[in-house]
Amino acid sequence: MKYTMQGNQDMYVIGPEDSHIFLDDEKIGESFIIKDVGFPKKDVVEKRTVRIEKNGYAPQVIELKKGTNKWIWGNFLFLLGAPIGFAIDYVAGVFESFTPLNIKADLIRDEKHKVDLNSPTQKKYKAVLDESSKTPVVITFANLSSVEIEKLDEKGNVIPNANDEYKSIFQNDANVRTVSPGTYRIKGVYRTTRSTSRTITTYTAKKGGEMILTIPGGGAGAFCGLIDKEKKATSFRFIHINEANAKSLEGFLPRAQLSNRIAGSCDGIFGLQDLLTQ
Repeated sequence: MKYTMQGNQDMYVIGPEDSHIFLDDEKIGESFIIKDVGFPKKDVVEKRTVRIEKNGYAPQVIELKKGTNKWIWGNFLFLLGAPIGFAIDYVAGVFESFTPLNIKADLIRDEKHKVDLNSPTQKKYKAVLDESSKTPVVITFANLSSVEIEKLDEKGNVIPNANDEYKSIFQNDANVRTVSPGTYRIKGVYRTTRSTSRTITTYTAKKGGEMILTIPGGGAGAFCGLIDKEKKATSFRFIHINEANAKSLEGFLPRAQLSNRIAGSCDGIFGLQDLLTQ
């Protein structure tokens, strides 16, 4: 089930601002990353290690441990077909999985620690960013309504139709868009829906928000709507991921899927406290 539905195992790593995230000593991102870590048997990997570093803090190292993929027990739902299902999972190598796949770093102060920005993996990561700095980025809007996004020139003037050169390939999906890198003004109103077995509740901010920021090129990103509950006002957070593994981002569709996964993480990553403190 897991392999059919998703085809990968996504690891979510949340680090502090300006932190560096490494997987098996290869830099894979900064501050926040969604990364496909594969399956132990399928990819013939016994263990993987995640490391989070930041200047002035002691590095945190987490070992991903392999174990039985819980989805394998779903084969019992097919009764007589269970042996076949188990055999397929075994041959495909997806009967084992890594844990934990949701990591939130809790770094301890260490004034002496400095991140080595001249290491080969840091240079490799920077080279990928530089190479994709002029390529379009796929973006998604989360917890926002009445969104307007305009590209600005160096003087702050709106560039007409600059964000209309790319359109979503998803039918009736206005949230997915591809834009060229540059400076943008975004406007919108915080709006989100919470569902239970009995009710569907919609929360909407009384005040809209506006923000000007620079969107880097390449990869995928998401605008997360935030709300200051005291002021009942809207704010924004832009999350961008440009993996060093370019193959996972080739073509529009894979990047749009990554963008949607980033947007789906907004509630779990950033909330009111981030808005008030940062």
